Amino acid sequence: MLEEELRAKVLSEFAKYTGQIKPAAFFKRTHRFIPEIERFHNLVTGIFKPAWSKYALCILMKQGSIYEHKDAYVFLEDGRWMMDYSPRKGGLDISDNVALANCMQDKVPVGVITQVTTKGDKQIGSTYQILGLGIVTNFNLMQNVFEIQSVGWDILEDVTSIIEDEEERYQIQLYARLTNEFKPFVKEEPAKYLVTTSKREASFRKILMREYDYTCAVCSLKFKLENLFEAQAVHVVPKKENGTDDPRNGITMCRTHHWAFDNGIFSLTDSGRIILSDKIHQAEKSNFPLSEMENQPIIVPKNELIRPHAEALTWHRNYHGF
Repeated sequence: MLEEELRAKVLSEFAKYTGQIKPAAFFKRTHRFIPEIERFHNLVTGIFKPAWSKYALCILMKQGSIYEHKDAYVFLEDGRWMMDYSPRKGGLDISDNVALANCMQDKVPVGVITQVTTKGDKQIGSTYQILGLGIVTNFNLMQNVFEIQSVGWDILEDVTSIIEDEEERYQIQLYARLTNEFKPFVKEEPAKYLVTTSKREASFRKILMREYDYTCAVCSLKFKLENLFEAQAVHVVPKKENGTDDPRNGITMCRTHHWAFDNGIFSLTDSGRIILSDKIHQAEKSNFPLSEMENQPIIVPKNELIRPHAEALTWHRNYHGF
């Protein structure tokens, strides 16, 4: 496999885990799920350059490092994050620094991880969060730092182009943006996407079905038989209102609760508890269990970044007059 293809495959796989917190073994023993490479990162140095490439593959910001910045990253106007990253001492005489400078020069993306816990944590040991894919945009001579931003759509399209299946490709792109600032609305520019509208909708649906285990988040109803399942993927801010395909704008519900949610029969607090509309007390109803579910919590996925975002839920409550 050519280096360019291998790198694209590795970074596409890396992007699937954006936002997740993983143990050291995940990064040091990558060959368990990508046989072509040994590791994402050795977790020894900050910048990791594999022997088969002139580019850095992954960078790490460690806790307690002499290079650590208190403000690891900030959000840009378009929602992407930006961080300052200090090179190793020694300037461009150090091969790791050269590898990251090569990424900057040739506009090659790099994986970015930050340490969450250290070996001193007796319960879980060292863990690391995957911040996602970044692009090195500049080297600030005054502050002696690389400036790194999360990748935009154009670079995501380029990296994931190795994935032939359109739905799988767009799913990776959605996962890759989970650490960006949440934007509930999107104004689509047709030239921005290489994936069709139907494939994007299918990707949004498949992510939510998988993350919620094909279960209604409101009532726990689940029916799955091969490709037949009762639950549906719901946009909190609907597509007709230019709601985004970001999974944080989604939730899964059975058909009854999907209908009730879309029609403002109930909404959710920012923490995911059910709020009933006065409409429910005015309706003729029978065997409608939602009536007794006031203030009950919904089921949420294990991946906290997939949970419905407070901004989307606030919009839904305001739109339906809660």
